[in-house]
Amino acid sequence: MPANEVLEFYGLKGPLGKLKYALLFVWRFFLDKVAFFCFIKSWRTVIHRWRGVKIGKGVYIGHEVLFDRVFIDQISIGDDTSIGDRTVITAHANIPSNTRLKKIYPRQVLPTKIGKGVWIMPNVIIAPGVTIGDEAVIATGSVVTKDVPPRCLVAGVPAKVVKDLSDHEAFKD
Repeated sequence: MPANEVLEFYGLKGPLGKLKYALLFVWRFFLDKVAFFCFIKSWRTVIHRWRGVKIGKGVYIGHEVLFDRVFIDQISIGDDTSIGDRTVITAHANIPSNTRLKKIYPRQVLPTKIGKGVWIMPNVIIAPGVTIGDEAVIATGSVVTKDVPPRCLVAGVPAKVVKDLSDHEAFKD
């Protein structure tokens, strides 16, 4: 996304706005690399919070998880959620090159929300604007392009509901 559009999204103007965002971007990029190589799980979560992800309590973030680098603050994760290794979570989509396809696929910045107690297995991709309901399970390798209801298992490319977990004994009080 061109810098001017990012600055406009955040309400930053002029040279001082550009400098402020540039420093923030470099800081977040640095923290991303630190988190990528961090082998202590609790530190990874703290580092991603410093980067701007809204993360609840008791969250596990696996190795090599990639969060949107430009709009990281548009991602939120509920308490007690587990995110498997090499998962990608995005909050914006755009075509960076100058192509006529931009008229068909305009730039989008959409908040991505992950509920409480969610289990995201490894190698999952979560598209911008998706909301994952509380206590949902996302199977390994799934590509989540649409909202996921609470207490269900989704799998596939694109991910689809394959099992309703609501009636499971674990959820009976």
